[in-house]
Formats: sequence, structure tokens, C-alpha cells
Amino acid sequence: MPRIERTDLSTSKRTPAIMKLALLIAVVLGIWGRACHRRSEIENFLFSNITIENQTHISAEIIFDMENNTFQKGKKNILIELFAANDELIASRLTPIDIIPNETRRYVRVVENFNRPLKQDEIIYAKVSLYQRGVATR
Repeated sequence: MPRIERTDLSTSKRTPAIMKLALLIAVVLGIWGRACHRRSEIENFLFSNITIENQTHISAEIIFDMENNTFQKGKKNILIELFAANDELIASRLTPIDIIPNETRRYVRVVENFNRPLKQDEIIYAKVSLYQRGVATR
């Protein structure tokens, strides 16, 4: 009859220190590489000619140009924020847009659902940026 020997699972084998060091270096390089990619992504999408049209007490049309300096196409999320003259956030909207490689396009988006209604002849301004998930930097 064949004899089967079981391995002793009660003794644990330690992970070599060189393997732990290699894993730590890989994690640090991964975090650094992601930060560099996010920074270059922000630099490759340029927003210009941001104007506010058809402003009412509860909505506003935001018109802006976005220049894509990359060779990638797809969808990107854009964050549109409206501010009052005293830097109070009036409204914000997250909207996806289709991007085409190496092209400048004009986009029109309507922002509704203000945090508060606008006052008579109140001056507001808009900020348009590429949305990236992560910790807020405000």
C-alpha cells in the first residue's frame, strides 16, 4: 500500500526580506507613475473661451472650447462650477463629453439646480476643468 506523507502546515515559511523590499519598491513606483500620468493628462486638455449665456435665476448655459492635445479618443468627465463674485459656489455639474484626438471643439452645457436662486443682476463666473477622482484639493 502506498504511503502518503502530509506536509506539516503548522510551520510557517517566512517571506524573504528581498521579496518584501521588491514589493515595496513596486508599490512606490506605481503610485509615482499614476501621479505623473494624472498631471500630464490635465496639461493635455486645455479649456478656453468660457462664457455664460442665457443666465436666469435658476439656470445658465456654459459655452467653452476644449482642446485635446492627445491621440486618444473616448469620453472624459468635465466638472463645471459656477461661482458668485464673493467666491461662493452657486452650482456644479459633472458631465461626460466625447473627445476626438488632436482637435478643438466647442461645447454647450446647461447648469441647473442652483444651491440658491440668483439675485437681480448678480455677476457669476464659471470654472471648467477635467474631473479626476481623488481627494479634493480645495
